Amino acid sequence: MRDTSARLKKTKEAIVGALFALLENNNYGEITIQEIAGVCDITRRTIYRHFHTKEEMLQYSFTEYTDRLAEYILQKEPKNFREFCVLYFSFWEENMEYLDKLRNAGILYKFGDSFEGLVHRMAGRIKHQNRMSDKEYRKYLEQYKFHFAYRTAGFWRVTELWSGEGKRRSAAEMAEIMVEIAGGKSEDL
Repeated sequence: MRDTSARLKKTKEAIVGALFALLENNNYGEITIQEIAGVCDITRRTIYRHFHTKEEMLQYSFTEYTDRLAEYILQKEPKNFREFCVLYFSFWEENMEYLDKLRNAGILYKFGDSFEGLVHRMAGRIKHQNRMSDKEYRKYLEQYKFHFAYRTAGFWRVTELWSGEGKRRSAAEMAEIMVEIAGGKSEDL
């Protein structure tokens, strides 16, 4: 039996890669599914088996990156907010080309709402590391839902501004700014 999940992932990545290749010289709104199909040499029908819209392609791409961000942060096990911020901005420094493509295409802002989902996924993974029960985790999410919404919106907006700077501040400098925004507290995570 063939591993269809690897094949499906490879096809999805080829489709998203074609969209990003077209973004380099074309307006996002004017790119068609037919053009994407032509770049990756597949049929429109094949694309529609995987994605219904260009927005779904973008969302797939962003989810892939944010999952990598979550893994990157969780592997390093930050002890406090400052360490978390250094890791967060370090990841994006290493992946700035991706943010640049989104910003240059005028679509970076589209991911603000999706970013909150990343925080919830990370919190869920931390839950398992801290051996929280499902009931405790649901209570935790309910208790901190506004906290998550506020912080994630702020984090993403700061990321947008920072990624657009001509001479970007370092990850450590950005961590200090975020700690200052949080009232000078680098509380434990």
